[in-house]
Amino acid sequence: MKHWGGILNVVGLGLLAGGMLFFGAVMAPLVFARLPLPVAGGFIRQAFPLYFVYSLATGTLALAGALLQGQRLRAIALALVAASNVWGLIWLIPVMDRLRAAHDSAGFSFWHLVSTSVNGAAFFVTLLLLARAGLETSRPPRAG
Repeated sequence: MKHWGGILNVVGLGLLAGGMLFFGAVMAPLVFARLPLPVAGGFIRQAFPLYFVYSLATGTLALAGALLQGQRLRAIALALVAASNVWGLIWLIPVMDRLRAAHDSAGFSFWHLVSTSVNGAAFFVTLLLLARAGLETSRPPRAG
């Protein structure tokens, strides 16, 4: 079971990190560079729920692998990453949509900063966990 846990963990972490990197470094900047601002904003608002669901699904895959491996600290870190995605999906998106509709740019800017900070922290944790998992899988098996 531990072997399969390692596979699920590495695959889940790789998909999670790749999705987070693609969305933040490629998709969002491209949308805002190529589309008029009102269209870009609307497009990104439609994409964010999918981003959070994707991140939650891939993070849950990694979490399942960590649990099968008996990696408690890794599982806790991944549960926190998953919680940040649930928070974004259920609470943050509706709040930011209401602030945008009310033309509250200060409130929107504040929660946008919080959102990018939480997402950045989740990405950093994901990269650390992926690097650690990669190092573990590249070690030769222990004798004995």
